[in-house]
Amino acid sequence: MFRGSDQREEASVTSTIWQLRSGIRDMLEAAYRFILVLIKKYPFIRTTYTIFSWISLIVFIVSLFVVPDSRKMLVQYLWSFYVLIQFWVLCRSKTLPWKPVALFVLSGVLFVVPFTALTMNGLHAIFGGRTNDTWSVAVMTPIFEELWKLLPLGAFLLFSRRASALSLGDYALIGGATGVGFQLMEELSRRWVNSGGFSDKFGYSFTIFGGETIHWDFFSLFPGRFEESILPSMMTVGHPVITAMIALAIGIAHRLRPKLSMAVYLFPMIFLAWGILDHAAYNGQNRLPEWILTIHEWTGSGYRTRSAFLLMLAAAVSADYWALNKIRRKLPSLPGELPLNPFSELWNMTAALFRDRGRFVHWLGFYRERRELGFILLYGNSEAAGRGDPVRERMQAFYRIVAGLALLLLTAGLFAGMSVYAAGGQDSACFACLFDSLQNWWDRLEWYEQGAIVLGALALSLLFVGFWPALGIAMTVWGVAGSGHEIAGYIRDPKKLLTPENAAAVLVGIAISRIPFGRAFAWAGKKGAGYWRKLLDRIGFRKPGKPEVPVPVKPKPDVPGPDRTPDGPEKPDDKPNEKPNEKPGGDKPDHDKPDDDKPDEKPDGDRDDGTTAFDRSDYREVEIVDSKNSPIGEFDQVDMEKKIFYEDKSAEGLHRVNPKTGLPAQTPQEFADKQILGKTRTRIHNLMNNAATTRPKATGTPEVPTLDEIRTIRDFVFRLDGDTPALRTAVENSMNQLRTEFPDYTFNATFGGKP
Repeated sequence: MFRGSDQREEASVTSTIWQLRSGIRDMLEAAYRFILVLIKKYPFIRTTYTIFSWISLIVFIVSLFVVPDSRKMLVQYLWSFYVLIQFWVLCRSKTLPWKPVALFVLSGVLFVVPFTALTMNGLHAIFGGRTNDTWSVAVMTPIFEELWKLLPLGAFLLFSRRASALSLGDYALIGGATGVGFQLMEELSRRWVNSGGFSDKFGYSFTIFGGETIHWDFFSLFPGRFEESILPSMMTVGHPVITAMIALAIGIAHRLRPKLSMAVYLFPMIFLAWGILDHAAYNGQNRLPEWILTIHEWTGSGYRTRSAFLLMLAAAVSADYWALNKIRRKLPSLPGELPLNPFSELWNMTAALFRDRGRFVHWLGFYRERRELGFILLYGNSEAAGRGDPVRERMQAFYRIVAGLALLLLTAGLFAGMSVYAAGGQDSACFACLFDSLQNWWDRLEWYEQGAIVLGALALSLLFVGFWPALGIAMTVWGVAGSGHEIAGYIRDPKKLLTPENAAAVLVGIAISRIPFGRAFAWAGKKGAGYWRKLLDRIGFRKPGKPEVPVPVKPKPDVPGPDRTPDGPEKPDDKPNEKPNEKPGGDKPDHDKPDDDKPDEKPDGDRDDGTTAFDRSDYREVEIVDSKNSPIGEFDQVDMEKKIFYEDKSAEGLHRVNPKTGLPAQTPQEFADKQILGKTRTRIHNLMNNAATTRPKATGTPEVPTLDEIRTIRDFVFRLDGDTPALRTAVENSMNQLRTEFPDYTFNATFGGKP
């Protein structure tokens, strides 16, 4: 009887909490959508925000020169960022991306610190006393600081739809990020308050009797510990470690709750008490009762806290991967991959980071999305399960790329010895790829993003050198990042530097890239090269010379041939059964013969100088070639008026079944990955990196745009003759991957037309 009553009461409380939670979340989401609509409706809001951001950045950079407190703020920010990176690397089973982690740091700065200060001020307003009283600094402050630092985690667990599918690594990372934000603000306040000649000489945390009390060491794990440097007897590890330890204990209790009773929540209560004890003992040295300090000695006087957290984190990460391996068959695996583990993931990501930045993003995204999908399948409730399909789609997009990279690495490993023996000095080529990737990344950035990076390099350089050397470093960053392809070309082929003109060009290019606005001068010169060339041709200063790359020369119009008319270019082949080298038999129709009775008239489109004016919206079959005059790609149609590449793809017979296998020759997705994704990716890469010039194909228009002209085009339109729901879905998946890899380009498709 009583059990049924308790169950009804528990169900009523759960329903009330659910309604409150859903109501607040719906209200916040409605406000968020309203703000997005408002920004879209009034673009000046975004413009105003951008202007404000730039002004703020400029003011901050100027303040680094004239305001010492700004430099202190930057130093403390870099230290806190370093601690956060350590948590990011160690919490290997995390599923949270960087953006929400950064929001937890901000919550520690903007919410926890003010709320803690408001709480303590309220207590003093009610009970009186001073802020340095023992009950305030050594009792109430540690209790409320450790409690309030858990509020962002509590809010996330209450309102987030993915809260039930968090990994244990996520709990530790959330706690550590909140603690980083809290300590950032606390230490920054200390740096600002403790100013003067004494602190400038010895440090903001130096005391006469205790020496250095706050330690920021680059080679320390979780720097920022509180410990006297003269005869230390106790310490506290700092806010990030304590909060991460308590949050991880909450995650472990939540994971074990279905298997154990509610008593399991005593586990995080123990670690909360341990964190408060460490904090209180350090704040109240020589002022707290002896029994409290004795208990603190039993727990290691603060020197065991970090070790306990690391053991908990190692066990938590191991448990996360143990759980993922239970459902490994439901998750995609890479070729030759061992059981899911953090070590192989970290190795692949580290190798990709130093070899190719673009690949690093793919590895990072695939592993994180796979872990998120795994924990949704393991622990997700109905809300978290609703996120499964989007996560699965993103993971599959990463998987196709990463699986191909992994297979390529395995194949390359088999022939590694042979390739090293045959290539001898190919290390420079791989080194050159770094510069290619660097410029590809740099070119994808907006102008304001490039400017922010250069200004950031200037600001950081000013911490170590003077203004003019710092300016030189910043301009060097700009010049190297923007000249990656040129540098890579000289690394691959050092013989280019042997000719005097190339060596001089390199020296001039380096000089231009080092001076302010030098890159702008180079860009203007490149854009104006065509106009200067035409001007020199007209005034007779330039003599026609042999082009650097041989291109097919169009026969003169007045030379008749087997497939030509006396009046103009080639006509379509009216007799497809005749071979190209055979002379067609029979007389030509009368309308193909020149009419001697009519006066000479210029055909439509002819210019006064005898050349033909081609429609710039209909260049067909434009081929790009490399420096050896070898074809490396072609474009079916180039519209220079609208700046569009048109690519025709035939999907006929896509679902035709092979009688031997009983399966289609290829699925729509295989077709799209090969024809849309693979070929377009290769074509863009060759166009921007390997192409030397353009030339017309025999079956295309006799004139084609120049290489510089087509390199300015950023729009692709794929025209497919098939039209089925499966084909549309497959093509859209491939175009989404292209949009991810080439954010500066746009990709669209039309269906049902004849290529």
